[in-house]
Amino acid sequence: MKKIVISLLLTCVAFASHAQNQYIDSLKTVLAKTTEPIERFDIINNLLVNINGLSGSVDSADCIQLLQIAQQLNNDSLLATSYNWIGAYFAINKGDNTTALEYYFKAIPLAEKAKDKRRISSLYFDIAGVYVALQNNEEAGKYNRKGGENLPGKSHPLYAYMLVQYQRGMANYFLLRNQPDSALHYCQALIETSRKAKSPLFEYNAMHFTAAAYAASGEKEMAEIYFKKSIAISASIKGNMARLRFGLNYIPFLLRNNRLAEAKEQAKELLNIGEVNNNNNLKLTGAGFMRQVFDTLHQTDSAYYYSRMESIINASIFSQDNINKTQALAFDEKLRVMEEADRQADERQQRNRHIQFELLAFGIITFIILFLSLSRSIITNTKAIQFLGVIALLIVFEFLNLLLHPFLERVTNHSPPLMLLALVCIAALLVPLHHRLEKWATHRLVEKNKQIRLAAAKKTIARLEGEN
Repeated sequence: MKKIVISLLLTCVAFASHAQNQYIDSLKTVLAKTTEPIERFDIINNLLVNINGLSGSVDSADCIQLLQIAQQLNNDSLLATSYNWIGAYFAINKGDNTTALEYYFKAIPLAEKAKDKRRISSLYFDIAGVYVALQNNEEAGKYNRKGGENLPGKSHPLYAYMLVQYQRGMANYFLLRNQPDSALHYCQALIETSRKAKSPLFEYNAMHFTAAAYAASGEKEMAEIYFKKSIAISASIKGNMARLRFGLNYIPFLLRNNRLAEAKEQAKELLNIGEVNNNNNLKLTGAGFMRQVFDTLHQTDSAYYYSRMESIINASIFSQDNINKTQALAFDEKLRVMEEADRQADERQQRNRHIQFELLAFGIITFIILFLSLSRSIITNTKAIQFLGVIALLIVFEFLNLLLHPFLERVTNHSPPLMLLALVCIAALLVPLHHRLEKWATHRLVEKNKQIRLAAAKKTIARLEGEN
């Protein structure tokens, strides 16, 4: 029965991979015929997403094209996407954690300025992945949570694609903290979401993380079942990071169960992939597991060889210069977040103060207009009422602009034409209302002035008649 299930899984994966290859080929065909920059950007970005999902690699030439188009269009959202992919290239293809972090942190303020939550969450998840490679689980957990806090809305077409990354990150975080129950909670959610996302890569992740959670709970048989499911999918998974995550979960399970031949095979595969791609993260992990295998076999010479290799790679990744640069990048990001929070607080305070001044000014102008219109003893020129009415209209418009500006920014996504259109619509509603009120005030004023003049005339006539 298990062989049948595995065969079905392999068939489904092969079919999905074939369909994805066809889609990638069609994208390349469309790209060759497209000249519009923004359309080319979308197609190249789509290509990177699909190729990364299929092979787990990032094409540096595609990254450069994205950046050139983003710079040409001077678009914050496109620049953030470009820097995100460049960071992914250094993290995934090269295992250059420091340079990857540099590009990720560079992209975050641009994505925030564009209010692009899909990109913001992606960047935080990628940063968390780098900190996993740097063996800093707490920082990884912190940035993974920040990614979860910035997920796009559930109606977004990529919501499941982003959610599955959050769930995977949290499962890994609790596994590294040796909290298998919490890890299993996220693993179960990960399985469900990976099926919605319809991605062999995410399903592969879901299976081996679930297996690792069961293994950490001491449920060996369940762990074995889920590891076999992930192995059945692995034929179609060629990505560096995906194979690294699998190895980090599967090889310790093999070592604990004294399956040294299989552990050696898996570790050697990681090491070979790392050497072919010159990826230090893979080489370090592979060398570390090879050392453990030979230590267990009491083959001292081989264990020493891989121990030396591990030490050299470890020194390269965790050199003092890299540590200092990584810490500086993280510190700069922390300062930027604090400064941005202060700036937004100042803007809110200033906006509230302006709103108060606008309300006060409007109240004073309204009081003057009503006083002049309704007073029974003061004769006033209608032009004064018209002038005060125009001032009141401008104050009301500015008040509404201040009050609605944050809302309009969210709705229009900072688009100047849409912001202008919204303000024009507000003005179109205010102007007719202003004319009606002005007409009412002027009519009241004319009637009041007539009554005052009539009363004055009657007094004059009465006084003259009394003198006669």
